[in-house]
Amino acid sequence: MSRPLSRPIALLSALLLSALHAVHAGGAPVDHDLQRLSIVLAQLEADPSLGQLGDADRLRAHQALAALAQTGPHAKERAQALHIAESRVAAAHFAAEADLAERQIEQLDRAHDRILLEASRRDADRARAEAERLRLQNTAREEEAQRAEAERQAQAQQAAGIASDESDQARALAEARAKEAALAQQEAALSSGAAPARNILSTSNGPRGSAMTLPGGVFVPGKAALRNDAQTRTRLKALVDFVQASPGATIRIEGHMDNQGDPQLSLKLSQQRADAVRNMLRAAGVPANRLQAVGLGAEQPVASNATAQGRERNRRVEVIVLRSAN
Repeated sequence: MSRPLSRPIALLSALLLSALHAVHAGGAPVDHDLQRLSIVLAQLEADPSLGQLGDADRLRAHQALAALAQTGPHAKERAQALHIAESRVAAAHFAAEADLAERQIEQLDRAHDRILLEASRRDADRARAEAERLRLQNTAREEEAQRAEAERQAQAQQAAGIASDESDQARALAEARAKEAALAQQEAALSSGAAPARNILSTSNGPRGSAMTLPGGVFVPGKAALRNDAQTRTRLKALVDFVQASPGATIRIEGHMDNQGDPQLSLKLSQQRADAVRNMLRAAGVPANRLQAVGLGAEQPVASNATAQGRERNRRVEVIVLRSAN
């Protein structure tokens, strides 16, 4: 199916070519400006990646060239018509490039959303399997505690007059019940999706200092905006506590991406994500003069970009508490 503006553009292009041929055939002087701009526009439309983009601007460019072709070389409106034609040919280039960039970003967003969905499903499967394992383990321990209780009662009946034996059995029962309660709490925490604070984000120590890593999942896919959900808020709270535990230290915030898509767009997005984390820390009360934010694009991967899991690990923001130079 043809695009809505393809037919008007084709008609204008054909009329312009006819006008140029008529000028040459009639021996009239060549309009070099018209010829130059026509060639530039024709090259744009012949480009396989840009030629079918920016329809509205290409149509206006053709119209401007047609208007230029109607002016004589010494007509008073010649200068204005030439200026308009040059501006609209340039605008057609910019519009086509902008449309191409937007399509690439949409493709990146769709691919990123698919990866996040797959990762979420795997995480949910693992959590369910772990919860089931703990449930079975808790059931076995509960049965064991019941058997221990039955044995205790039998032993209590046999040694009714020995206080020391009864005391030992009471302690054993208390320990068994404490273990049972602890396992029940652990199962409930896993079933509800809760996790100890120390496992919310990964931390490490290196030559530059201690570091905490924010996964790319805290950001809206393909954007620099932080998500506004409970898990993200919990992670950001852990990050603020980590930074504020080292008052006075310089904090370096590094944005990283995988190697998918345009390198310049990835570099720009990594800087914007680092800036977003810096702004969040400032809003949490960390002085601005302690914060450094830099985007590194795909320059420093921590995993292979050949797999979806590796690319997901590479999309991250690292927050480093720099060691003192002394």
